[in-house]
Order: sequence, then structure tokens, then C-alpha cells
Amino acid sequence: MRAARRANFARLADQEGLEHGDRAHWYDSTPAHEAAEWARETGAGDTLRHAIFRAYFVHDRNIGSTDVLCDVASEAGIDATDLRTALNEGRYHDRVAAQYQESRAMGVTGVPTFVSGRYAIVGAHPYENFLKLMEAVGATPK
Repeated sequence: MRAARRANFARLADQEGLEHGDRAHWYDSTPAHEAAEWARETGAGDTLRHAIFRAYFVHDRNIGSTDVLCDVASEAGIDATDLRTALNEGRYHDRVAAQYQESRAMGVTGVPTFVSGRYAIVGAHPYENFLKLMEAVGATPK
């Protein structure tokens, strides 16, 4: 099952021209979500989220490690001094835990999950499926 999901992800990423690598491990992403919350508040949210994505999906780095997340932030041009403090203190732990709980209550079973109206798409999907999701809720494609 894992090999099939990995192959599907690679196929879809290739179709869309997204960079990816071979991942040998799955890591606890909670610290990465905490780092993303920190970055959002500092105005570096998009930059750090993109850097974390590349670290995980392209370079198979452990995004559950404070050291790795601080290195990723520094490599993206973000001063990671306060990030390290925030992660070590657990400053965003409760917020992320509440987000996880809310997601589970809504029926989210995996990531990524895209929700629109009463419908959801879980996992990597071709663009056409997103169009179908938008059409199902009456949205007009842009």
C-alpha cells in the first residue's frame, strides 16, 4: 500500500512538474506545523512552508527535528533564533494540537486534505479532481 501511494504521488508530481525525491521515512510533522505557525506570525509563513515542503518531499529531511527546522529556516533566509526558542518552549503546541483535533472532528484522515462545501479530496490528486470538487459546490473555475 505504501509503495503504491508513493508511486502515485511521484506520478502526479511529475505530471504537474513538481520537484520531489525519494522519501525513505515518514516523520512527525507536528514540529513543522508549529514552526509554520511561528513563521505565519512573523510574516515568513509562505517562505518557511515552501522550504519545509522541499526539505521533506525533495530532500527527505526530518521535519520533526528542531535542528532541521532551524537549518531549513536559516537556509531560506529566516533568522531562526526565536524559532528555536518557540519550538523548545512549545509555544505553538496547544494551537497545533487544537487544529489537529478540529481536523479529526471534521473527518480529515490524511494530508493534504482539501475541503470545499460538504466535499473533500484527501491525498495527491490530478488537477481535474480539484476542478470537479469546485464544480460540485458550484464554484466557477478561474
